[in-house]
Amino acid sequence: MEMRDPIETARRVLAAYRERRRRRRGEDTFFGSLEGLLDVEDEARLSEAQRHRRRHELVAAAVADGVPWALAEWAYDIAREEGLDPALALELVRTGLGVGPPSAGLSTGAAAPASDKYVPLWLWPAPEPDALLRERMLRLSFRRLRRLVEQHGDAAAALEAFAAEPDVGFFGY
Repeated sequence: MEMRDPIETARRVLAAYRERRRRRRGEDTFFGSLEGLLDVEDEARLSEAQRHRRRHELVAAAVADGVPWALAEWAYDIAREEGLDPALALELVRTGLGVGPPSAGLSTGAAAPASDKYVPLWLWPAPEPDALLRERMLRLSFRRLRRLVEQHGDAAAALEAFAAEPDVGFFGY
């Protein structure tokens, strides 16, 4: 089994992100400006049709690279909610680099009994543990990367710091 270096993978994520952004925007390329990584207002200026087309193009590119369609759509939506450029988020998903699952796992059972004794706990089924874990890993990874980009002020330094954190590794999504 080949051992992968998280820091080298983080460098490749940034290089792939820069290349996809260059191809998508022509002369408006990423030259170290953090606005492209964090500012999702860029998409807010687009019409609904243009936003839908961009989403479809990014998801289709991720699917062409082997990411399942549902995961690519989910990662795109979560990245937008967390304020990270979806293109960068999808590069992370492609490589499998992210915050690891909790060692104790996740429970989908009710944390506390229902407040109304006449409402059965089975009335609303719990989400599947795999889906819950995947969403948690995506949210934590994107949130932490955004925080590091804001903290470091440099995309390369932020990605390297992200990859060097002890709970970040190749867990896949």
